[in-house]
Amino acid sequence: MNWCQALQHDRVAKAIGADKKRGNQNLAQAIGAELTDLRQARDMSQQKLADHLGYDVSHVRQTEMGGNPTLEFLNAASTFFSLKLSEFTRRAEARLDIVRDTTSPNINT
Repeated sequence: MNWCQALQHDRVAKAIGADKKRGNQNLAQAIGAELTDLRQARDMSQQKLADHLGYDVSHVRQTEMGGNPTLEFLNAASTFFSLKLSEFTRRAEARLDIVRDTTSPNINT
């Protein structure tokens, strides 16, 4: 590695929003977080996922940010990740249950 490459290596920008923890306050946000985790587990960019699914990258981006996806998009994404649609949504719903469990007042106190 020459000095120019070393200098550029030290200046690699982090992903936008990489330091922000997204909330899962509704199902759309939970679905977006689940989609993001599945995509990142395969080390894929949003563009690459969009290409595989046959959608524009803006659709993937909006879904990951908590936009309301279509059933067709959810089915395509779950199929790509070798999940049944019901399993994909169950995993997203589990994220909501975790949020509810940590924010609900304890009635037994």
